[in-house]
Amino acid sequence: MQTKYYFLIIFSLFFTASIFAQPPQKMSYQAVVRDQQNHLVTNQAIGVKISILKNSPLGHSVYTETHSTTTNGSGLMTIEVGAGTPTPTSIFDSIDWSRNSYYLKSEIDITGGTNYTLIGTQQLITVPYAFFAKSFAEGDYNRLYNTPTGNNTGDILYWNSNDSTWHIISAGSEGQVLTMTANGIPQWHTTIFNQSLPPSIITDSVFSITGYTMRVAATILDPGTTGIIASGVCWSETNPSPSIGNNNTTDGSGTGSFVSNVAGLKSNTRYYVRAYATNSVGTSYGNVLVITTPTHCGTVTDYDGNVYNTVYIGRQCWFKENLRTTHYADGNIVQKAPNISLTRYADMAHTQNGNSVWYFCNHDSTTKADRGLLYTWHAVMKGAGSSDNNPSGILGVCPYGWHVPSSSEWCELENNLNPGIDITCSNANFRGTMAKVLAKPKYWNSYTNNSFTPGYWHTDSTGFNTTDFSLIPAGYIYESYGSIYNYSSYDSYYDSYYCSLHGSSSNHYHYTYTPSGLTTNAYFWTSSSGKSRQINYSETGIKLAINVALTNAYSVRCIKDY
Repeated sequence: MQTKYYFLIIFSLFFTASIFAQPPQKMSYQAVVRDQQNHLVTNQAIGVKISILKNSPLGHSVYTETHSTTTNGSGLMTIEVGAGTPTPTSIFDSIDWSRNSYYLKSEIDITGGTNYTLIGTQQLITVPYAFFAKSFAEGDYNRLYNTPTGNNTGDILYWNSNDSTWHIISAGSEGQVLTMTANGIPQWHTTIFNQSLPPSIITDSVFSITGYTMRVAATILDPGTTGIIASGVCWSETNPSPSIGNNNTTDGSGTGSFVSNVAGLKSNTRYYVRAYATNSVGTSYGNVLVITTPTHCGTVTDYDGNVYNTVYIGRQCWFKENLRTTHYADGNIVQKAPNISLTRYADMAHTQNGNSVWYFCNHDSTTKADRGLLYTWHAVMKGAGSSDNNPSGILGVCPYGWHVPSSSEWCELENNLNPGIDITCSNANFRGTMAKVLAKPKYWNSYTNNSFTPGYWHTDSTGFNTTDFSLIPAGYIYESYGSIYNYSSYDSYYDSYYCSLHGSSSNHYHYTYTPSGLTTNAYFWTSSSGKSRQINYSETGIKLAINVALTNAYSVRCIKDY
């Protein structure tokens, strides 16, 4: 398996030219190199390829160069963008910084060669304007109006809007720090002030990203002069420079590297992420990383080899197809129902199916691919007891790493789609208007009286299955039985022939297993005994059913362990 390496910009890109020199044509670029296990890659020769992309992270490359460099003992590598070996036709100072936005794409070969692996792409936000300043610097300075002047080497000038005049600040002493006063006037501070420094921190990487969570690695390079008070990660959907005023974690007051666990994300959403560290002087932030959460958690294969697609809804990752396995995850067989009689006048009607079996929908094997199989509750549970926990903790008939959802987990799904509709899911009825956004516009009977019902898709399929949950009707199968008196006047031939084969010479039961609702209803078992969910072609919500006969055969949707 190919190993990936991560390296990230420390703080920003630094200019290499002085304040009065020719406008800079290169940038200092520092990064910490880590491997896939988040280990530092130290004292190692590496190859680096840098590209400047135009307008977007996937834009056209206007400049490309390569470097050969070596990481130090802390895994830090340093290069100068603009000072590498350019590819043919690449001219760094031909980039027109004034007209477009630009992105810096980084690639690395850990062996020091040229077999590069893409590391990441980040937007250049402020650095290019220094290069843009070159267009002014190459003009005729003597023709400029109100040009600033100085008296001594090291003088600094600032503009005062109150008198529309340039003012000189003499060069400070070694170790002093230039700061801004409350009225906006620059001022030198002595070394006493310089001893009160904020922390230095970098955002190393974002990994283990799901539709609800992510993990962020960061390193506090320097705690500053007063010690760390708090550190963590902040993130935002809309703020490109997230701060502790946005969503954030708190991960203690230690120093060095740490990993922050973030929860509460939304699937298929872009987030800006960066680490922070706070001491008594202030809060410092690492570089911003941009991630997009996935819409699903991949595919999963059951024991029979059936492959299922998945979908995130809130923090839950669900099968987006009905289960169709005939084996448990450990290879044990789920028994197929031997009696599929629709009438009591059949030889097989003498057999009562066990309480742990599966059926084809509508007793038709051609329905398996689309609609899955139907299971009795005990077949679903594989001997486990009832659970209404969230998560249920019941593997049951699901593949390893997945479980049978409890009624509480279905409740979470419903309240995610219709917040507050039935918080405790205690209303045993159809609730809410989420059926349409869960339902696939396929197979449901037509219903034209309400546009929020699954049956309305025949009229207009707009707004259907926006969650990608892809519900379709599969119906259910129920058991019924009745007492038939042997040698009755009504069924004398049947009784004398079939019943005698079974040694039945007195009152006895005949069992039928009747399918219903193939195009009108979808039923799903939960791990909570006697509780199921129903979606009907003419109803807008989901029904919580209670005291359901455990011999009924319903569909199953598995949910990923979390």
